[in-house]
Amino acid sequence: MLEHSDCLQEHADKCTVIPLSVDLETFGGNTPSVDLPIDERPTLLFVGRLTYYKGVDRLIDAVVDIDANVLLVGDGNQRESLERRVRDLGISDRVQFLGRVDDRTLHACYDAADVFVLPSVAESEAFGIVQLEAMAYGTPVINTDLPTGVPWVSRDGKTGVTVPPDDSEALADAIAVLLDDPKRRATYGEAARRRVEAEFSRERMLERTEELYDRLLNKGEWL
Repeated sequence: MLEHSDCLQEHADKCTVIPLSVDLETFGGNTPSVDLPIDERPTLLFVGRLTYYKGVDRLIDAVVDIDANVLLVGDGNQRESLERRVRDLGISDRVQFLGRVDDRTLHACYDAADVFVLPSVAESEAFGIVQLEAMAYGTPVINTDLPTGVPWVSRDGKTGVTVPPDDSEALADAIAVLLDDPKRRATYGEAARRRVEAEFSRERMLERTEELYDRLLNKGEWL
């Protein structure tokens, strides 16, 4: 955001980036057993509001020819139209709308997912903390190359794959590549967990915040 926001450019020297975080004692730990509507096929997961900038319609289009379970967690004003799109495409047997779920079910979804997909299409998606939650479970991420923090959270070719926004064909290709390559998924997933531990843990966020206060209050950098 600091690199791409016109509003911040003249104030860049006053900005310090402290990323959002996840509690690694909660995410990526022991997962309760929950029955999910999936079978032996690989599982794709989306978590978020079903609204315009999330690009879930692009994800639905992308999985038409993908033999996988698709779990959509969340609710929103586009749910009805998205459900109709799934029915019209004839893929209701493998695309499941779970709506709002409790914490037990959410963690079970992250644990079951082979690939997490954040197909956002607009700059309203500034960060995508759900990426961190998935990465904490060692799950590779497919995200989009928005001029925001989204592709910075999960890095292309390191913790997952980044594709152009609003491009269902590119999204489908990325999904197919990862589902066809378990070794790559494992490599990306392991790197994703390490990245969360190093950069996005709750402890790291608090350390950075404390360091900033120390510089400003004790060393007079605000003068």
